[in-house]
Amino acid sequence: MTVAAPDMIAMRGQITAKVRQGLVPALGAGANAAEGATRPKNEEAYDLYLRSLSLPHDPLPNKDAIAMLERAVGLDSAYAPAWDALGVRYHYDSAYSDGGAAAFQRALAAFSRALTLDPNYISPAGELMLMQVERGETVKAYQGGKALLARHPENANVHFALAYVLRYGGALEESAHECDTALSMDPGSYGFRSCVFTFDQLGNYARAVEYLQLDAGSQWSLDNLMRHQIRDGKLAQAKETAQKLNNQAMLGCLADPSSSNTVGLVHGMENAVMADPDPEVRYVVAEDVLFSGQKDLALRMLRSSVDNHFCAYTGLQSDSAWTKLRGTPEFAELLAAAKKCREDFMAQR
Repeated sequence: MTVAAPDMIAMRGQITAKVRQGLVPALGAGANAAEGATRPKNEEAYDLYLRSLSLPHDPLPNKDAIAMLERAVGLDSAYAPAWDALGVRYHYDSAYSDGGAAAFQRALAAFSRALTLDPNYISPAGELMLMQVERGETVKAYQGGKALLARHPENANVHFALAYVLRYGGALEESAHECDTALSMDPGSYGFRSCVFTFDQLGNYARAVEYLQLDAGSQWSLDNLMRHQIRDGKLAQAKETAQKLNNQAMLGCLADPSSSNTVGLVHGMENAVMADPDPEVRYVVAEDVLFSGQKDLALRMLRSSVDNHFCAYTGLQSDSAWTKLRGTPEFAELLAAAKKCREDFMAQR
């Protein structure tokens, strides 16, 4: 098909018509399967939306995407996919940059707006589940996820969202199954990258790295690749990765974990990590802290993670990252708390 370069909405209309009239009936889907409840109305807004999709999710380009999408919804406030994309960007800004609680609230508002415009829109519904579980509402998120999956078993993102919730609840084998189901339906989707943490807890590091490769080269992926390199004893490679990230704390740990400067850098992370409402962050970063030799701080982070409904009972037993802690009374208490956390989730769900 041929359209004028600035006329993306017309091109979208032609593509949608061809899919609805040709491909959808051939697949045996319903007549409305190819079209959402909202359509773009403003050419500039739609162009900004499309361009934003190509930007990486690392902190700085993510902020550029936020600016583009804020402009887009300002020009066309009735296009649900733009609100959904903006919600995702706000969520990343909250979790991986300096957006904090304000960005988290903006993400909630954007996803809610998308659902108001299109109550059957799966993507923002799944994103809201992730945000619920990150704030300790694990059972509520699970129940919502099961209901959504019953309506849309064909949707890869719903399987992933349920996998995410199951990981927090400590149901690791179920989480792994949903991760693999999602990936089989949508191979290569970077959005499934956090399944790495499911397989890390199971001790299946080869499979975990496969999920890291879905977002290869991003800061997030490199950060978690460095943890794998340390776990495998590949310290020279871990140092190269830390240099790429300019991670001074981990560079100090890799050079001399006992130096006063390194200890200061590691403890300097404590306030930010403990202030993050997402309990999984404390679980993950505790691995770095333990590598630096700060066992007491690592135990505090792990205990806070479990106390805030991250039920890592299997991970604490199976992940080799915690070898140095095993056999201590403090770790035994932590393991008992994690077991109760998982049992409570399994009973209440």
